[in-house]
Amino acid sequence: MPEVIEEKQKAADLSEGILPLEGEELDEVILQARDVINIFVKTIKAYRLYPPENPALDEVRSQFSHKLRFFMNKYHSFAFQIGEYDFSFGGKTLYDNKDLKTSLAFRLYKDGLRELRFVEGVEEAEIRGLIEIITRIENINQLEDDLVTMIWEADFIHIGYLATDEFLDEVQVLIPENVEEFRKNLIVKPLAHNVDYGLGDGEEEEEIDLYEILSRKENEPPTVDVNRKLYFLTPDELERLRKEVEAETAPGAVFSVIDILFEILALEKEPEAYQDAVNVLGKLLDALLTLGEFQKAADLLTRLHIILNTYQLANWQTIIIQHFIEGAGEPQRIARIGRILEKGKEAPLEEVSSYLSHLRPNSIRPLMDVLGDLNHSKARRVLCDVICELGKNSVEVITPFVNDSRWYLVRNAIYILARIGKEQALPYILKGCNHREPRVRREAIQALGLIGSPKAAGTLLRGLQDEDSQIRSLAALNMAKVVKKESLPHLLGVVQLKDFYKRDKVEIKAFFDAIGMIGSAEATQPLQKLLEQRSWFESGKKAEIRQGAANALALIGTPEARSILQSGTNSREQSVRQACQQAIERLVLSRS
Repeated sequence: MPEVIEEKQKAADLSEGILPLEGEELDEVILQARDVINIFVKTIKAYRLYPPENPALDEVRSQFSHKLRFFMNKYHSFAFQIGEYDFSFGGKTLYDNKDLKTSLAFRLYKDGLRELRFVEGVEEAEIRGLIEIITRIENINQLEDDLVTMIWEADFIHIGYLATDEFLDEVQVLIPENVEEFRKNLIVKPLAHNVDYGLGDGEEEEEIDLYEILSRKENEPPTVDVNRKLYFLTPDELERLRKEVEAETAPGAVFSVIDILFEILALEKEPEAYQDAVNVLGKLLDALLTLGEFQKAADLLTRLHIILNTYQLANWQTIIIQHFIEGAGEPQRIARIGRILEKGKEAPLEEVSSYLSHLRPNSIRPLMDVLGDLNHSKARRVLCDVICELGKNSVEVITPFVNDSRWYLVRNAIYILARIGKEQALPYILKGCNHREPRVRREAIQALGLIGSPKAAGTLLRGLQDEDSQIRSLAALNMAKVVKKESLPHLLGVVQLKDFYKRDKVEIKAFFDAIGMIGSAEATQPLQKLLEQRSWFESGKKAEIRQGAANALALIGTPEARSILQSGTNSREQSVRQACQQAIERLVLSRS
């Protein structure tokens, strides 16, 4: 009996934070959403409590999948908002836990996540992957990765999110207003790196006011018991340390030199002396990059851009400054930045991005080289965004990397080319559609949809026959977007294949959605036939085909298509009635 009670108590603990809703008049959708969030919280907590091999994890994850699919079978998608301490759905708070140690909402919120979305067709592997990512966030190095980046890298098809970096700006940090306040709050605790301080068992370590030590007179003995065997600095070392503390509160000499050099640039009229001043600036720029002071390095380049754009410069002055800015992105400097990022040096990535955004297109090639060697996914995303901006008019510098032997760099190159959106990149993206790695082919098919060139029609058509179901689905949707009505016969030909029902639910939905997106009345009769035909395949798959056909008719939305759906609600076949009713509800929602 005690074991049963303990097990019940554990189950209750897993649901901590779920708000009771008894006695309230609530819509059915809110109650079902609460059930989904409840089992979601239980699942994450179970993964944190039990070892990976425990069979209970498979059971609780299966319960979450069942609840989630039950919800989406009726409402087609599930999205809940993430507050600092709560989860909400439809404006109703369903989970609230302000204990920072146990609150799942707080752990997701602090990493920038603001909403999680699941769409119909979510696969078990995607659910497992998301759960594993969330349960790993406490053990990752925040300098190398974060939750949002890990979800982005996972490339989920049916799981989406909304995220923000604003949380970093919301954290309040106490900054001393003056030197005296800094000294007052400066406390040093004894370190314990394999040092025996002679403290007995049960004794607590004493806090030592560093500035009080530095303020002692040289002949004043320490006030701590000598039997404590604490290590004290010599008078000379104390004086040197005092000066270093004072230096920390004063402007750095390096930055004073930079200000002086900019004054020289404003006044100097001799080319040789002008060039000497710029050369010294270059050495200081290298020092800032080595120290990871990327924002100060970015400020230096900003000031040079201001000089170029606002000062009345001689031609030789303009050439010297432009040469300096181009040199800021030379391979040696970019490689140095890459090494710093790889080591996980404490350099905020927004500051790295600020510096890199000041560079010229000559920095694109070395940035791509760094991108190919960098293991930190968060940093790779920053580099991709920077290269997209720098490469808007320099596509030819990026295209050679489509031939690189590293598939992940090829995928990044195609992603960048798609974001830039120049049609001259089309031949290289088309080449990516034939890559041996499916993830590269997926990125290439998606890129063709972003660029939107009719020249991609043939490749998208071949994509309908790809061995990867996700690629076939993407090809169908992008054909509808790019090729439009001309793609209709090909898409109808696929959904009318005898073995089309054997394909997975996501692919079936994608093809019918593509047909509906085209919006052509020519598809109405073939879709009606698929909706109403007596099928020779199993009932579950028959329902999927019928639902897909009904949804496509709702997307077409012509009077004839609506009439077919309305008539289907009176069909003798239950699956036909259900499919038509759900399609009509979706049509009404889309218009409201």
